[in-house]
Amino acid sequence: MTAYKYNCRKCPIRNRCIEESANSPSVKEIVRHAFANRTDTLETWGLLQPNCLLIKAERERSSTVPQESMLGRRLRLAREAKEQATRVSQEEAGQPPDYLRPASPPAPPEEEERPTTIGAVDARLESTQADQRRLPPCWLTVGVSGRHITLPASGELIFGRFDPNIGIPPDIDLTYEDQLTLTVSRRHARIVGVDGHHTIEDLGSRYGVFLNREPVRSGPSRPLGLGDRIALGNAQLIYDAVPARLTNMSPVANVRHYLIVTPTGRRLTVAPPHDLVIGRADRYIEFMPDIDLSREGDVAVRVSRRHAIITWRDRVPYLEDLGSGFGTRHNGQTLYLGQAIQLKPGDHIWLAGCVLAYDVEF
Repeated sequence: MTAYKYNCRKCPIRNRCIEESANSPSVKEIVRHAFANRTDTLETWGLLQPNCLLIKAERERSSTVPQESMLGRRLRLAREAKEQATRVSQEEAGQPPDYLRPASPPAPPEEEERPTTIGAVDARLESTQADQRRLPPCWLTVGVSGRHITLPASGELIFGRFDPNIGIPPDIDLTYEDQLTLTVSRRHARIVGVDGHHTIEDLGSRYGVFLNREPVRSGPSRPLGLGDRIALGNAQLIYDAVPARLTNMSPVANVRHYLIVTPTGRRLTVAPPHDLVIGRADRYIEFMPDIDLSREGDVAVRVSRRHAIITWRDRVPYLEDLGSGFGTRHNGQTLYLGQAIQLKPGDHIWLAGCVLAYDVEF
């Protein structure tokens, strides 16, 4: 039995639908008599439904409704996260909500503690960072290039390679290490962190995932232990703890900072104290960012002109999104507008699919 969205018998503009339908004059007259004598059937309705004026008007209204842009959506999410953080902090402190407070709040104390991060900080991120202090952070070392991949204590990372024909960018891009064998799938494996413990899962890759030479089947995940050897296709990785000298690195230590464009292997030196804008050059407006990713080809086509910025605080780098269209992720976590986060060796920066790795040398 055919079901229609609108009831033609009760439709107030049924006669207009009959007149503007594509039926012949004789068929239109038959349809009018059917409705007048209440002998209409679903077959009669079917003669009018292809050109239903109510459905047309509904489509026109939906097409004229302004769609939320990527930037507008991210601004809204940042505003909602900030409001949620305020509500959580008020509940924990036992304070009444804003609408129950007096219009003139009491003056803050003279010696107010300064925030430890730059910009607006999400309370959920602070609680996550507190959990990360319980266990030493862990990372992966890639055998071919020697680069490090910091794993989040709570969260997940997708490992794979960028495909310009499909445009599915993973969190961790192994294109450069896999360029000779092409054994890493677009979405090859997932590593999940829960309270500092990590598991690995095969996402249905063609050449498989191996943990200490044993295959990891699709579906159930396998726990990781220090010293484990992981093979994603022919890409070899070692799971281990981050050295203590890097987790507690002094801001004045004699280190050299650099970024690696993971799809191509290009290495970029960065140094304090100058801020560095990361983006894509535009010759039409004669704009050139400090770190230009336009030469990376298809992998950087979604990078904004002014996508993100690296700032320095006591010679320590911080990353912040500049309102890019497709967003910025740090170790798989999306950065909110106004939020800056400290970069540590092994961190990976996802810029609309173009992935950069941050590391240091002594």
